[in-house]
Parts: sequence; structure tokens; C-alpha cells
Amino acid sequence: MIETPSIFRLQALFLIIQYHAEVGRFERAFMMASIASRHLTALQLNHESPHLSFVTQEIRRRAAWTMALLDGYFSVGLPGYSTINYEEIYQQYPCREEKFGSADPDTMNPSTARAEDQAHHSMLELILRISRVRRDIMRFTRQLALLEQPLKEFQGIVQGFQMNLAQLQEEIASAVGSSTTGLVIQPNFRWVVRALEIQLAWHQAHCDLFRLFLLGHPNAAPDVVLRHLGSSTYANKAQTMCQEHSRWIVETISEVQSRNLQVLFSFDIARCAYQAARLNLFLAHMPDAQSQLTLESAVSNAATCLAFIRKNFASSAHVQRMISDLSLLIGAYETRDGHFGAAMALDSLRFSGDAVKKHKQLSAHSLIYQANFVDDSYLYEL
Repeated sequence: MIETPSIFRLQALFLIIQYHAEVGRFERAFMMASIASRHLTALQLNHESPHLSFVTQEIRRRAAWTMALLDGYFSVGLPGYSTINYEEIYQQYPCREEKFGSADPDTMNPSTARAEDQAHHSMLELILRISRVRRDIMRFTRQLALLEQPLKEFQGIVQGFQMNLAQLQEEIASAVGSSTTGLVIQPNFRWVVRALEIQLAWHQAHCDLFRLFLLGHPNAAPDVVLRHLGSSTYANKAQTMCQEHSRWIVETISEVQSRNLQVLFSFDIARCAYQAARLNLFLAHMPDAQSQLTLESAVSNAATCLAFIRKNFASSAHVQRMISDLSLLIGAYETRDGHFGAAMALDSLRFSGDAVKKHKQLSAHSLIYQANFVDDSYLYEL
């Protein structure tokens, strides 16, 4: 029935793709994601349909934006692996969670519902907007890897990202009910996982952005770009920013772990924990560390994140690469010969290869990275 797409079949495809990713069939998940994207395009779900009822419009919007979130599992900022672009979705963001499917007659009025949503953003909308900023940061990171000359607009672009995140901070506080500097966990809150994901993703976006200035980090901008900056404001505060935001993520993961919440955590929460742990270990190894982050505390923080991921994603195949990578990294730091262990750990954080290879580099949590696609071109060699 591949030639007769429908919203129902698309929703079923989303579940099937998620299942294949969970059990380790990454190749099938990726290929089926392309089919799902074709379903969305064929049904024009990426466009508004104002003649339909409010609930029907919301179903269409959520289908389109689910495809965008699903794409992040694979592409990780690489356009070549993308199944759909945010720029191709002309739908409004989904409405607030409590409004969707409400029996309140006023809620069913599209103009009334959207007017209220303009003042109060849904948590799903915030997840999508932060995801979009993080995708753009990763694309910018990949583009920087190809540069052979200084980029005059570098700090201006970074400032633009920072302004976007600052604007999101106010909206997050309004939607979640807490500031991004202090976590308020409400275990009985229906959307506690979304509230947690929003805050973690916001802090992770800052880590993604400011690690561009960390010399020696695999995601740092090329030396030719960083040398041109000299002692700029961003270069001076980058290490502090990375420390503050990664520490917030680790402390939040630790608090969530201690509360033993009986919920299903999203994949992105595991990604944030993994990246924060790696960044903590890297910062502790920097020779000119500007904080009290010791090697012992960094290892302890990484172990906390690893324990959280193991506990809550033990059966998820697409998280196993993160678990093994983080385990090896912690083990390298914990060797008896501290200097040798640190060198091994730092080496595992680096990426060896030319600029083109670095541009195409995939993270351990990318499903494409974990898929076993084989180029069979050699079969045609004479």
C-alpha cells in the first residue's frame, strides 16, 4: 500500500521507524524515514489547511513536525542525510498540549486557540525551536571545518545564535514554570519529560555553540579561525560558559536520577547527558582550566550520566554506542597512570582526518553512524 499514503499510515510508519531504531535495525529505520517523508509531501501535510477543523489541522501539524524531529535522529546537521528540512514546513507550530483534543467548544475555534497560543507557547513548539537552533549550530560547525581563511563574521554569527537562545529562555520560563538556571521537577506533571527535555536542550545548545572556541576539541572551529580572534570576549568566556552549562546538565541528570522518576525519557535527554559528560572530561583536561573542575569531579560527573543512560535506556539499541563510548572514555581517565589515561582520553575526543572528513563526521548517537551501509562499488571494478 506504499502508493496510497494516508495520515493513519504515516502515523503507523512513525511508530515502526521508532521500533526499528530501538531494536537496532538502523538501516531499515533510515530507509523507512524516507518513505515517511514522501507520505508527508504527497499529502501536503507541510502546508496549512485553514478550511479544516482545529483538531484536524493540529493532527496535520503534529505529523509534519514529528517528521522534522525524526529527521534529527539521522542527519545531525548533515544536509545529505536529511529526509526533510525545517524550511520546507510551512505549518504553524503545534498548539499547547492541554488544548489539543480538548472538549471545550472555545478550544475548537481555530482563531481563538491560535491567539492564545501566541501568548503561551506549547512545550512541543519549544522543543522544535531549540532543535532547529541546535541543527543550525551543527551545520555552522561543519561549515567552519572547511574554512582555510579567517571568517570575519564568525563572532557576529555566534552572537546571533546567542540572541535566539536568550529569546527562548524567556519563553521557556513561561511554558515550563521555572527559569533555565534552576530546575523545578514536578513528578506528577503529565509533561514532565518534555519540560525536562526543553531545559536540557537549551543548555546543550550553549555547549554546542561555545565549544567552537575550545582549542583541541573535535568540534572546535579550525585554528585559522580561532587564531584570528585573539583575546576576544567570546574566546575568553567560552570555557566558563561550557563549564556552567554542562555542569547544569550533569546536576539535573543527577537530581532526576535521585528522584527515580517512573517515566519514559526521550532520546534527546540521553544525548544531552552523553555530550555533557564528554565535555566535562575535556574541560578537566585543559591545561589552562579556569575553574575548580578537577579530573576526579569530571569522572564522577561522567559516571553519573553513564549510570542514568544505562538505567533508563538499557534496552535501546541506538543508545548502546553512547554507553560503550562513554565507558571507554571514563575507563581511560581512571587508569592507574593518570597522565597516560588522560592522554588516551583526550586522543579519543579528537578527530583525525582532513577538513572534508571532519565536515562529514557523525556523532556516536547518529543512527546513520551506527548503520552498516556498505558501498559495493568495488564489485564493478574490472
